[in-house]
Amino acid sequence: MVGALWIDYRFFTIWAHTLVGLVCAAIALGRVPPHWLTAGPALAIALVAGVYHALLAEGHNLTGLDLVVDAMLHSVVPAGFILFWMFALPKGRLAWRDLLIWSAYSIVYSISAIVRGTFDGVYPYFFLDVGGYWGRGCRPLGCRTGIGVSSGWRDNGDLRAQVRAAINLRKFRVAWQGCDLIG
Repeated sequence: MVGALWIDYRFFTIWAHTLVGLVCAAIALGRVPPHWLTAGPALAIALVAGVYHALLAEGHNLTGLDLVVDAMLHSVVPAGFILFWMFALPKGRLAWRDLLIWSAYSIVYSISAIVRGTFDGVYPYFFLDVGGYWGRGCRPLGCRTGIGVSSGWRDNGDLRAQVRAAINLRKFRVAWQGCDLIG
């Protein structure tokens, strides 16, 4: 059981679903969390759907139960919770600091995944493997940007080419298909 949790919590998807589950459990028990507390899981689950569909979904030929679970984790629950948050939960007065506080959640996750990967050699996503697929001279462009895209910059001196490559999502999709997640 502990081993399974250790493996599952390697993925941001599981972290985000845990937040969503805690908020939904609180609501089911009759306690509506404050507006600033429900905004964080909405942001996290939106990142899950955005990153998955922008960078990770292409090339997966899932069938049966795998397809159902994948759709639930990356599409149905994110869309459902975001709609629930938008139309059913009180918003109060959300401030920019709330966004900064909840952005720290994904940053802490990214740092922990990179550190963990450094020790056990397994990175949950290709864009967090700062020393593997992208080469030893790589520096992270950022653990997450607006839609969760990250890139590695190679030390070849051509800054314009590096920026163009970082923006090219096709490169990320191709790179993901070439990664060996298990090791």
